[in-house]
Amino acid sequence: MSMSAERAIRNAHDWFEVNDGWAPPDEDTLADWLADGVCRCPDECLVTPNGWCRHGLASWHLILSAMAEDGQG
Repeated sequence: MSMSAERAIRNAHDWFEVNDGWAPPDEDTLADWLADGVCRCPDECLVTPNGWCRHGLASWHLILSAMAEDGQG
């Protein structure tokens, strides 16, 4: 199965349903990551800001950007 940003975002939302204790990064943390050209995924994997990890979860940047576009952020 080929991965896309949309699929990785859906995977992350599915992951949220069965994992507790997660929280999105605060704005300063996200800004620091982006300034360094990296980002974390909800499972703490380190990826590119517009990427996803080997587990199929989108970066927080992708997740939060999609939520903002949908009016959820």
